[in-house]
Amino acid sequence: MNEIDIKEWIKLATHDSDTANLLVKENGHADIIIYHLHQATEKLLKALILKNGGSLEKIHFLDKLLSKNIGKYKELNDVKDHILELNLYLPKLRYPSGDSIAFEEAQDLQQKFQKIKTTILSILQNK
Repeated sequence: MNEIDIKEWIKLATHDSDTANLLVKENGHADIIIYHLHQATEKLLKALILKNGGSLEKIHFLDKLLSKNIGKYKELNDVKDHILELNLYLPKLRYPSGDSIAFEEAQDLQQKFQKIKTTILSILQNK
């Protein structure tokens, strides 16, 4: 486990989280808010993989990243549904789908992300 790499992933996740929070305050675009929440979750899950001595793949699927961690960190079961819900937005965020995302959806996911973030940071801070 490389402590510096883990801290860097957490720092980058915080940047995405902070950006999402700013966009919510400014009534920003829902898809971009959710994109940053997805990115932050991805980076936190990758930090967990590193904490456990694993190696990283260049993937963006939260379900796959979650599956690499959930057996080692049972606390993730508490936020599993939130992570999987956020993962469902990935195709809409990356490719035009014709579906619009309501601002209220972004607000709801922001609240769920706070639980994800709290849970994962708690795991990362426990040695």
